[in-house]
Amino acid sequence: MDGSALEAIVLYLDEEGIEHVSPLGSQTVRASWDPNLDPHEAIVDAVAVLGLTPIMVHSTSWRVVDRSILLTFLVIVEPPGHVPITHEVELVARAELARGRATAPPPEVHLTQVVEHGLRHLAWLVREDVAIHEALTGWPRALSDYDPEPFRAFGREPGS
Repeated sequence: MDGSALEAIVLYLDEEGIEHVSPLGSQTVRASWDPNLDPHEAIVDAVAVLGLTPIMVHSTSWRVVDRSILLTFLVIVEPPGHVPITHEVELVARAELARGRATAPPPEVHLTQVVEHGLRHLAWLVREDVAIHEALTGWPRALSDYDPEPFRAFGREPGS
């Protein structure tokens, strides 16, 4: 299908670390986008339908999937009291970033790489954006090992 679509990578923080929660059989929450509406609202609504409470929503990246532009949001939710059997939870693991050329995207982008990119960006936001810092109590410590993006590459030689 040609057009635009939205996806949410839904995360929460618990004693184990950063957890990724998703509906069974899907790594992300997908939502269609009505250009007459704010995409943030569509994402909040799609996540809320799952019984989860968003506390932060931030667009983090986009990519082309099946001839559509897919806009990806990190959605931080309150830790659920219990995870319904219709959901799966996985502890987030570190991943190498997907790298392309200066004028082209990477040949492949895996969801783990999108999550890594998003968490590096969030590491920067939680330090620099007051609203996000206040919304994400406890997250600065969880993100302390992530190199803040988008500025990590400045001053470095490619491949170093």
